[in-house]
Amino acid sequence: MRSKQESFSSKTKWSKGTRTRVGVIVALVLLCAAVAASIALPRSSSKASPRKYRATKETILDQSTGKLRKPTAAETESIVGQISSLTNRSAEGLPTTTSANGTTMMDLQGGFNGVMLGRATADGGTEMRCVFTLEEALDFLGLEEDQ
Repeated sequence: MRSKQESFSSKTKWSKGTRTRVGVIVALVLLCAAVAASIALPRSSSKASPRKYRATKETILDQSTGKLRKPTAAETESIVGQISSLTNRSAEGLPTTTSANGTTMMDLQGGFNGVMLGRATADGGTEMRCVFTLEEALDFLGLEEDQ
């Protein structure tokens, strides 16, 4: 008969699939938090570029068919808009304060962080990457400027 210690430890082991699901859920929660922070703390930035992008990779799992597909034009526009906001590195409009010793400090208001992205893979998993620029995000998601 197993001891209580052995019985407890065997119940707490997570399978690889469970760990993957938990990792994906944590990453999505972090991404949602970053989006919420960017919406709650708006900053001035340069005007958005009128550039259009198109998908070159199948990165979205279609819920109805269970197969990978490329994002639609509307999804691509939404993705680029959100990532552009999250990777904005403009200091325009951010408040600064000067301390007694002359040091100037800037409140980044939650900006200048990395953005965790995920894309569906053919084996049913999710590939994840932390990006800091729009260009890195576009490359990872298989999006390119439409000529």
